[in-house]
Amino acid sequence: MAAASFLFLTILAAAITTAYSADSTREISNGSCIPAERAALLSFKAGITRDPVNRLVSWQQRHHDCCRWSGVTCSRRTVRVVKLDVRYDDPIPTSYDFLGFDGYPRYVDRVPPHLGNLSKLLHLDIEGYTYTDLYSKDISWLARLQSLHHLNMGSVDLSGVVDWVHTVSAIPNLAVMILFSCGLHKRNTPSSLQHHNLTVLEELDLSDNSLNSRAAHNWFWDLTSLKRLRLEGCGLSGTFPDELGNLTLLETFKIDYNNIQGMIPGTLKNMCNLRSLDFSNNSIDGDITEVMDRLPNCSWNNLQELIFARTNLTGTTLPFVSTLTSLNMLDVSFNQLGGSMLADISTLTNLTYLNLGENNLSGPVPMEISALKSLTYLDLRNNNLSGSVPVEIGTLTNLTHLYLGKNNLSGVISEDHFAGLVNLKFINLFGNNLEFIMDSHWVPPFNLDTALLSSCNLGPQFPKWFRWQNSTSDLKISNTGLVGRIPDWFWKTFSQATHLDLSSNQLSGELPLSMEFMSVIALSMQSNQLTGLIPKLPRTIELLDISRNSLDGFVPNFQAPHLEVAVLFSNSISRTIPTSICQMQKLRVLDLSNNLLSKELPDCDRKGLKQWNQSSSSSSIVNSVSSFRLEITTLLLRNNNFSSRFPLFLRQCPSLIFLDLTQNRFTGELPGWIGEVMPGLVILRLSSNNFSGHIPIEIMELHDVRILDLSNNKFSGAIPQYLENMKALTGTATANLTTVYNIFFEGYSYGDYYTGMGLSNGSYTVVMKGEVIEYGENIVYLMSIDLSCNCLTGEIPEKLSSLVGLISLNLSSNLLSGNIPYKIGNLRSLESLDLSKNKLGGEIPRGLSDLTYLIRLNLSYNNLSGRIPSGHQLDILDTDDPASMYVGNPGLCGHPVPMECHGPPRDPPTKGASTGWVEHGFPQRDFLLGLVIGFVVGAWMVFFGLLFMEKWRHAYFELLDNLYDRLYVISVVTWKKWFGPRM
Repeated sequence: MAAASFLFLTILAAAITTAYSADSTREISNGSCIPAERAALLSFKAGITRDPVNRLVSWQQRHHDCCRWSGVTCSRRTVRVVKLDVRYDDPIPTSYDFLGFDGYPRYVDRVPPHLGNLSKLLHLDIEGYTYTDLYSKDISWLARLQSLHHLNMGSVDLSGVVDWVHTVSAIPNLAVMILFSCGLHKRNTPSSLQHHNLTVLEELDLSDNSLNSRAAHNWFWDLTSLKRLRLEGCGLSGTFPDELGNLTLLETFKIDYNNIQGMIPGTLKNMCNLRSLDFSNNSIDGDITEVMDRLPNCSWNNLQELIFARTNLTGTTLPFVSTLTSLNMLDVSFNQLGGSMLADISTLTNLTYLNLGENNLSGPVPMEISALKSLTYLDLRNNNLSGSVPVEIGTLTNLTHLYLGKNNLSGVISEDHFAGLVNLKFINLFGNNLEFIMDSHWVPPFNLDTALLSSCNLGPQFPKWFRWQNSTSDLKISNTGLVGRIPDWFWKTFSQATHLDLSSNQLSGELPLSMEFMSVIALSMQSNQLTGLIPKLPRTIELLDISRNSLDGFVPNFQAPHLEVAVLFSNSISRTIPTSICQMQKLRVLDLSNNLLSKELPDCDRKGLKQWNQSSSSSSIVNSVSSFRLEITTLLLRNNNFSSRFPLFLRQCPSLIFLDLTQNRFTGELPGWIGEVMPGLVILRLSSNNFSGHIPIEIMELHDVRILDLSNNKFSGAIPQYLENMKALTGTATANLTTVYNIFFEGYSYGDYYTGMGLSNGSYTVVMKGEVIEYGENIVYLMSIDLSCNCLTGEIPEKLSSLVGLISLNLSSNLLSGNIPYKIGNLRSLESLDLSKNKLGGEIPRGLSDLTYLIRLNLSYNNLSGRIPSGHQLDILDTDDPASMYVGNPGLCGHPVPMECHGPPRDPPTKGASTGWVEHGFPQRDFLLGLVIGFVVGAWMVFFGLLFMEKWRHAYFELLDNLYDRLYVISVVTWKKWFGPRM
C-alpha cells in the first residue's frame, strides 16, 4: 500500500513539473528567461564601459538564460529576476591603463532606467565604489519595484536626482536602504516628509553624504521601525535630537564625524535594544559620568560597542562600566580623560578592542589587565602612564595590537612580556624609557608586521631576535642606543620591509650592494657613523634620509623613479650631481648641503640631455627629451664647491619654493628669468658666493618671497625699485602659511617618519640681532632681507617702508648714501635693523622710536648727525654698551654717545603722526597758525549768517530762550530741594 502511494505521488509530481515546464516554454521563448527582463539587464551592461574583472562577461545576447548570468538570481517558481548583485567584491587588478589619481580605475557610467522593468525584484545591489563611477539623474524607475526590500546603491552618484526621498518612500516593502557616498546634499534632501510608506524599513545608511542640515527634526527620526541607522559624515549640526528616543527598536546607531555639539539626550534611555553606539568626532563637551548616566541601562546587558572618540569628554572614572558585561569594543580615545580608569575596565572580560589612547590617564598599567583574555587590540598610547609594563600582559594570547607609546613607562622588557603573545602583529612602545633585556638565543613567538620601538634602549648590541622578524614591513628603532656594525643578516631579513628607521644611533659599516633589490619605500639612517659609497637605490624608494654620516664617493645615478625626497646633507660626497636627475619627475626635495660637490649642476636642456641619453646604456632611462619640467620644490646645496654661473638647471624647476645655494663659488650676474621661471619662490638664499653685477629688478616680482638673502657677494649698483611688489613682505597678500609650512614637512614625513631636511637640524642660519641664529620649522614665520657685504650704492629706496611685514633687515657693509628713509617707523614688525658700515648721512628719523618690537639696532660707521632720538624701545636697546649702536658717527649727539647737543632738547613725539609733521616739512607752529586762522574764519561765517539771514536769527534766539527757560527751572527746583523749608 505504501509503495503504491509513493508511486502515485511520484507520477503526480512529474506531471505537474511537465505541465509547468510546458507552460513556461509557451510563456518564454528562447530559454528560461523573460525577454523584457533580459533586455533590461543587457541595457544595464551596455551602459558599463569597463568591466576589468569580467563580472559581466557571461551577460551575452546569445546566452538566453539570464538566470544563469553572474550576479543574477531568479525565482524557481516564476522564473522572474528577484536579485541583482553586481557590485565588485573581487581583488583590485594589479595593472590596468585607466587609473584615476588615487590608483583606482575611473570612468563614469549611467544607471539605466530599464532596471525598473525588473518588476519582481526583491534585492538590488549595484554598489559602485570600486571599479566604476555610476551615476543617475532620475531614479523614478525605483517606484516601479514595489516588491523591493533590499536596495544598495552605495557610491552611485545621485547628486543630480531631485527629491529622491519621496521616490524611495513609495516602496512599501523596503527593509534595507543603503545610500552611502551618493553625493546627496541639502538641496535634494528634504528635512521632513508629510507621508511615507517606509513602515518596515529596518536599515538606513546615509553615511558620507553632505546633508549639511541640523540634526534635529529630520525625516529619518520618524522611521520607528529602524534597527540600524548610519549617519556618519553627513555634516549634521546643532544638538543631538530628542527624537532619538522614538527609535526604540534601534540596535546599531552611528552618527560619528559630524558637527553636533552638546550632551547626548536623555531620551536614549528608551533604546533598550541598543548593541552598537558611535558618537565619535562630535563635540559632546561634558563629563563622561553624565554620558554614562544617560545611556539606556535597560540595554547594558546587550551593548557590545561603545565609541566616544574625539568628543571632548572629561572625567576621571568610568561609572557603571563594570555592568556592561557584553561589551566587546570600547573606544574613548582622543579626549581629556584623566586618573586611572584601567582598574574599572579589567572586569570587562568580553572586551576584544580597547582604545584609551590620547588622553591624560595616569598611574601604572594594572596587572589586572591580564583578565581581558579576549583582547585583540589594546591602545593606551599618548597618556601619562608610569611605572613598569606588567609581565602579565604576556598572557593575552589573542592580542594582535599593543600600543603603549609616548607614556612615562620605565623598567625592563624581557622575554616574559611576550611569552604568550603568539598572535602579536603590531607593537608600539615608542617614546618610553624601557630597556630591552633579551637572551641572545631567544626566539620570539610572534612575527611582527610593525614594530615602533624608537627611544627605547635596545643596545648596545644589535638585537638578534630581529632576525626572526622577516615579515616586518615597518621597523622604527631610532635613538635606541645601538652601537657597532649593522649585521649582514639585517638586510636580508628586512629586504621586503617598506619602512625602515635606524636613525640617531651609532651604527657603522657600509650600506649593502644588495640595497637596490630591497622593497623599502622610506629609509631613514641619518645621524649614524656609516661610511663607504652609496649603492644603487631600490626602485621602490620614495624617501631617503642618510644625512649626518661619513659617506663618501659620489651621488649615485638616480634610477629610482618614485623617489620624492632625497636628504644626503653633512656627508663627504664629492664630484657632481649626475645628469640622471633630469629624469626624476617625482623628485620634490633634494638636500645635498655640507658635502664636497663641485663643478656645475647638470645640463638638462634638450641638447645636453640627449647626449647623455645616447651615452647611457641603462634601459630605465626615458629616452624622450620632449619635456624637462621637474617638480622640485626644495633644493638645498649649501656649503659645497659648486662653481660656474647661475645654474641653467633651475630653468627646469618652475615649482621651486625654497632655493639655497649659499657658501659655494657661483659667479656672474643673476639672470632676469628668476622671477618669471620660479614665481613661487618663498625662500631665496644666494649668500657667500661670487655673484656680481646689478641685482635684477625682476627679483622684485617674487610676490611670495619671505626670505631674500643675497649677502656676501659682489653685487653693485642701486637697490632695485618696486620693493612694494614683494606682496608677502608688504602684508597685502601674505603667502599662505600652510603652504609655506609644507615646504618643510609635507614631503618630509611618511606616517610617523620625519626628517628635518637640513632645517630643524640647523642648516638654516640667519645673521640677526647681532648673532648667527639657527632656525628649524619656525623659519616659516621669519620675514627677512639681507643684502649685506656687497658693493651696493645709491640711496635706500623710500618704498622700503612699505615692507611692513619685515622682521629682519640687514643692509650693512655696502656703499649706500643719502638719508635713512623717514618712514622707516612704518616697519612695526621689525626686530633687527642693521645699516652699519655705509655712507648714510642726515639725522636719524625719530620714527625709529615707534618700532616697539626692535631688539637689535646697528647704525655704526656712517655719516649720521644731529640728536639721537629717544623714547619707547630705543632707550632699552643694548643696555651693556648702548653707544656701540652709534659709534663711528662723529656728528651724533645726545644719549648714549658722549657728545652733548646744543640748544633745548625736543620732547619725543608720543605718536607717529606728530613725527610726521617734522619729517614732512610741516612744523607745529604752522599747524597752530592754521588752527587759529580756521577758528576765526569759522566764527565770522556764523556771525555774518546771523546778521543777514532772518530765519537763522529767529531760530538762534529761540534756541537761546528755550535754553534759558530750561536752566532757570532746573536751578529753581534744585535750590528749593536743597535749601527750601523742610516739613
